[in-house]
Amino acid sequence: MQMRKVTFIAGTLAALYGAAAVTAGDTPGVAPVARPTQDATPTKSQAQDAAKDATQAVNAPEPGSPGDTLTREDKRMAYLVYKLLDKNGKIKGANLKRGAKLFYQNCRPCHGEDGMRVNVNPSGRPIYIGQRAREDMPTFWYQMNFGDEDRNMEAYYDEITLDEMKDIAGYAQTLP
Repeated sequence: MQMRKVTFIAGTLAALYGAAAVTAGDTPGVAPVARPTQDATPTKSQAQDAAKDATQAVNAPEPGSPGDTLTREDKRMAYLVYKLLDKNGKIKGANLKRGAKLFYQNCRPCHGEDGMRVNVNPSGRPIYIGQRAREDMPTFWYQMNFGDEDRNMEAYYDEITLDEMKDIAGYAQTLP
């Protein structure tokens, strides 16, 4: 991921959660992590600025066209931050029943029925996808969409629809 992408994503997360709540991820190529803190609720002005930035991000020109400043990764991450996450980091509007079915079809073969077959944090204490989805949805969302070659995680951006990803992400937040 180029520095401008990381800067954009960090800026949008900082606008929502407060600058102190954004930390660089420990995985190369993965967006910074936003962790809401007690006093990290955005002000009305910050929320309005963030919404304006998100609108511009989602309506940005297609990659490679004149005026393009955002990639598909930028747009997909902005969609998560501005449209799908509530103030507590939960996915809004997920169909958990459909998410469970999709998880079973797409994720269970590698991650297991309860999501605890693969440790997604090999350098340190074990973290499984349920915990990652609850505590670090931006990284979870990025890896589900764009994969992680170092960890043999496939990219599902072109395989699963956005609504299906939303349902899987919501269901994943219910796993241990």
